[in-house]
Amino acid sequence: MSYYLIAIGGTGNKILESLVYACAADALYAPDEEGRRVPLPDVNALIVDVDAACGNTTRAKQASEHYETVREAFAAAHVPHRGFHTRLSVERWNMNLAKRATSVAGMTKNHRRDKLLADSLFSRTEAELEYSEGFRGHPDLGVLFFADLLDNLDALAAEGQPDEMVTMLARMRRELDAGDTVKVMLAGSIFGGTGASGIPSISRFLRERFRDRADRFVLSATLMLPYFDVPPATADETMEIVVKSSTFLDKARTALQYYGMEGMIRSGQEDARGVYDALYLLGLPREAFVTQRIYSTGSQSQENDAHLLEWLAVRCAAQFFRTGFRGADAHNIDCYYYQWHSREVSWDCFDTEATFYRGSFGGLMKSAALFFGECYPTLRAILREDAARQAHTVNYMAAYFHDIHKWSGAQRAALEKLTDALYKLMAFYGNWMWQVLRTLPPTLRPEKPEETAARELSQLYGRFVEVRASLAARQETPAEQQPEPAPDAYESELMREYAALNQRLPQLIAAVGGQTYLGLLQAEKNRRLVKLESQRAALAEQRERIARFEGEDARLIDAQSLLVEKDRLAAMERALDGVEDRFALVNEDALRAVEQRVAEQKPQETPEGLPHNKLFNPALLHELHTLLTLYGTAADARDARAVEACRRALWDGFGKIIAQRVPDRITAAHAVAGMGGGTRAGEGYQAAFASFAAALLAAVVEEDSL
Repeated sequence: MSYYLIAIGGTGNKILESLVYACAADALYAPDEEGRRVPLPDVNALIVDVDAACGNTTRAKQASEHYETVREAFAAAHVPHRGFHTRLSVERWNMNLAKRATSVAGMTKNHRRDKLLADSLFSRTEAELEYSEGFRGHPDLGVLFFADLLDNLDALAAEGQPDEMVTMLARMRRELDAGDTVKVMLAGSIFGGTGASGIPSISRFLRERFRDRADRFVLSATLMLPYFDVPPATADETMEIVVKSSTFLDKARTALQYYGMEGMIRSGQEDARGVYDALYLLGLPREAFVTQRIYSTGSQSQENDAHLLEWLAVRCAAQFFRTGFRGADAHNIDCYYYQWHSREVSWDCFDTEATFYRGSFGGLMKSAALFFGECYPTLRAILREDAARQAHTVNYMAAYFHDIHKWSGAQRAALEKLTDALYKLMAFYGNWMWQVLRTLPPTLRPEKPEETAARELSQLYGRFVEVRASLAARQETPAEQQPEPAPDAYESELMREYAALNQRLPQLIAAVGGQTYLGLLQAEKNRRLVKLESQRAALAEQRERIARFEGEDARLIDAQSLLVEKDRLAAMERALDGVEDRFALVNEDALRAVEQRVAEQKPQETPEGLPHNKLFNPALLHELHTLLTLYGTAADARDARAVEACRRALWDGFGKIIAQRVPDRITAAHAVAGMGGGTRAGEGYQAAFASFAAALLAAVVEEDSL
């Protein structure tokens, strides 16, 4: 059995990073005959992203490399260990971008008919968008790119040019010809650009490529529906393509219609037309979206925060890899929706795997806390010649590094490289989980202060528009036509409310920041535009109705009824005036906010705490995150007291890091004692490192939690 993951676009690579930590936790497994979890031997991953400099892509690739360095040390030393059993091979498809046209305009410039077609389909800005920058949420650009790219793969293979996709296809073919089953999952979003265009294009290509081996070639995809918002763009949309949250749902709806109408899911194992054996859909309702703290459309700055749904996407991959889809298991060919059965985030949300996830992912976090809070400073110290004596005096170092003073410079350098890989992997994992908790959907956690302020701002701004519109209409209406109560009393009440709102709104805008305020204005503008267009359509229909009654259908209505219809028309015209006035006010506010550069206004600082959850202790995970930040600063600029405070907090709260009804029985002292009781398996730096790391992973977890 062979397992492949094709990570497409920025979201696909965020899922790939989550896969790295799942491998570290041995969460990719298949049950043996006795029902025991056996980690998958290997998973091959291919990164598909035209944006070579994408920060999320880089982060996923680096995390996989650090993981493999640690895993290989375990494998080479033959040391029994928890986690790190699945070999993870990650390649990035270079796509020969240097030899290809860089845009739609470049593809068509020498082909007159193609250029005319491109000019009719794309704006100039779209046609000139460099592929190397990604597709900026425009899958129509991506479809052209992938069609051309995939059509030329065989030519590349014939020429013998190196290509990662060609290499992967050849390996799949060899495995299928040898009688193996090949399972492939594609992962990415369907509301962006690269994922929405790449997933269906590559899927159809793969299905057709291996149609002669359909009995052993099993294909699936995890489709990410919208699950977050992006901050409003500050760029000029007439000059640059921008990504807008308001388009996500429409794009996802269109994509799902395509997947449903085209028969993408196979009706059975004999279906020759269908593409997928399994589709996994993950998304959130609109009210559960969070706005990305840092968002970029591409390049190195695109290193967007991790999210719970990307963790769940990997759980879908694990489920797919261990599920049969042929023979007696052919009934598993289907579309799957990830269903959340809770109003909170806890280990119990992982259903039958709750205890396993708490022990594996939780144990990995406790290992990180012990490593950074206690072991890492000492381990770094013994690598220095003048501090090697600590290898004899510290019990959990003496067991593995007692003879380090005899090692050569090359051996010390090799140990330092292994230590650095473990440091970075653990740091990546700690930061990843911190981001997952930080971006928990608001429907699954208590509301944050800034979210409360944003909700209040939205409600008050809507009322502010109504009050201003009423005051303006009041001033334009003759006194004798104004409604009760008395004109002066009514207007005075409006003025008092206007003054109160005018005082409160700037306070709320300062609390949430200019970016959030701009997003609110845009959402309000879109909402009122929809209402305006609906009102205009209803008015046009009423005018047409009256025109018919006054003409060809005059015999169908009496004079009194016609008068009623005209009165209704007049009322609708007055209502339209009111809707137009309110839309104009919102539009003016939006333009004024841009002119005044409101987007640059930062929100008021709030404590950087994590929300309450039942996975990890928020305060302790925040201490770990703070410690990692301190370790990342230059040694001469590092606050030694702050470092010591974080280390002490992690030591004292060690048994409470994992959220559960009863704190772990294993405290930091117990874990250190357990590590000190181990022995080195073999000689040399690799055996020493592997034995130390295995002891670290084993000492923090209670046996009955796995």
